[in-house]
Parts: sequence; structure tokens; C-alpha cells
Amino acid sequence: KKLQQKSLKKNLQMMRRNSSVDLSLFLLIAKIGKTRGLKGEFFLRSFAQNPETLFSFKKFYALSTSAMEEVHFEFMRESNSNIVAKLKSINDIDEAKAYGQKDIFVLKSELPELDENEAYWFELEGMQVTNLEGQHLGQVQEVNNFGASDVLEVKSLNKKTKNILIPFIKNRVIISIDKSKNSILVDWQEDY
Repeated sequence: KKLQQKSLKKNLQMMRRNSSVDLSLFLLIAKIGKTRGLKGEFFLRSFAQNPETLFSFKKFYALSTSAMEEVHFEFMRESNSNIVAKLKSINDIDEAKAYGQKDIFVLKSELPELDENEAYWFELEGMQVTNLEGQHLGQVQEVNNFGASDVLEVKSLNKKTKNILIPFIKNRVIISIDKSKNSILVDWQEDY
């Protein structure tokens, strides 16, 4: 259920500076990729943990020069483990190329509710991390995935220690997530 965001913070920060749009209301969920065929279809790269999550949303948005505009998909479907899509306003390959590499957003308010001990990646950023011994390890700076599993990058309170990387393995390393207290309890040591 949780949505994965790649490290696009710099891109989003640039857009935030250049735009009056409040990007904190939106979540980057996909990116328009290469064209497919001649009729305006393209590949859509999902940032969701489960790519089919895209199919559950009704409204999508793309950032134009000064506003977040709703984009209307004619269809979005799975094809050979890829997602192929077409916007209603696009009918040929040249029009599709103009949309290439555009980021696709959804409103955070339209995200599905999660269970009590679950969180979206964007919710984890900024949370305080404490281990089972009660030692405060720091604050989550980023959530990444380097291939094997999701990883919390925690800014250490100890100035001698670089950022701490904690694997996001629920019920083993990640003991609990408390959104109301903005905290994560982990079975991890600062010097691991």
C-alpha cells in the first residue's frame, strides 16, 4: 500500500520555488515515459510499491508552468509487466512526446487509509527514531530503496556518526510506527 518515492526532492524543491502551487498537498505517484505506438500511447512509470495502485485513483495532476492541472487518462492498463496509458487529449506520437518525462501527482487527501502500524514514505520523513533501549537515534531524513529492501536514512544526533541506515523490515527491525507521536521504534543500534 505504501507509495514509494524516488529521490526527486531536488526537482520538487525547484518546482516549489518556481511555482505558486502548494506541492505539500500532492504526492508524486508516476512519471510519463517513452511513447508506445503512433496513437499517443506511452509507458507510465509507477512509484507505488504495487503498480496497480495507480488504477485505484480517479484524479491525476501534472504541474504546468504555474499551476497544477488535472490530466484525464483515456485508459491505463498493464501490458507485459509495464503500464501503458493514454491521455484523452493526445492522439498521436508527436503530442505524446511533448508530455514525455512529465511527473504525475495525486492529492494526498485521496490516498487510501492505512492500518494503525503503517505509514506512507512521505509520512516517515521527519519522524523521530528510538531503539528498544530508549536511545534516541535521530530523525528520518529520507526513505530509499537500493534494491534489496526499503531503508530509512536517519540523521544521527551524534556529530561523530554519519547518517544511520536502518533497513525497513517490519516486525524485525521496525517494531512500531506511531504517527500521533511522530516516532518509530526500532530494534537497531547506533553503531550497526
